[in-house]
Amino acid sequence: MIERQPTELLDDFHQFYYDSQTWQNTYWLGVPTLKCPLDMWVYQEVIFETKPDIIVECGTYMGGSALYMASLFDLIGEGKIVTVDIESRLEHPKHRRIEYITGSSIDDAVVEEVRRRIGEHDRVMVILDSDHSEGHVAKELRAYAPMVSLDGYLIVEDTNINGNPVYENFGPGPKEALDAFLRDVNDFEVDRSREKFFVSFNPGGWLRRVSRSDLG
Repeated sequence: MIERQPTELLDDFHQFYYDSQTWQNTYWLGVPTLKCPLDMWVYQEVIFETKPDIIVECGTYMGGSALYMASLFDLIGEGKIVTVDIESRLEHPKHRRIEYITGSSIDDAVVEEVRRRIGEHDRVMVILDSDHSEGHVAKELRAYAPMVSLDGYLIVEDTNINGNPVYENFGPGPKEALDAFLRDVNDFEVDRSREKFFVSFNPGGWLRRVSRSDLG
């Protein structure tokens, strides 16, 4: 019998966990987060290590991830979240460190409003987790990547879909947009160390900014 490779086992578990939809039944302080808890732990490490002043989040949904990061900022003692979504919900959590913007993350006026809320010397981290179509993510990358501080992180969520290894019939999405982006710029490198728990919904999507040569 041929011994199965660890990557096959991990992909099988990833597929099983994703299909179970447990991640859709995951909460932070009672608010749905729709994230893998392993990724949430890594977010905590990244935020503590890099200490961004502002996290820009594209894709609020119910606000669980924004509340989670705001809670981390409470522990650290500083920082805020600027989160963007096409819908404004009454259920969105109220927190002094969370600022909501309603609109499409790729609308020019929305992008400009996000920029307006970033101070000249603020350290910025960006999370892309809204519309997962390739075209939308590609436009987000061009709009928001320049906002990321040197040594800061740009995190492209859900690069696991379209068969990577889950949801194989989704069609071109975040991974395909990211692959094209990385072919064109040298400002970011993929930080595989952030996938140390073996299963991440963002494989290849943890990017650290290493220069400002391409994007300004």
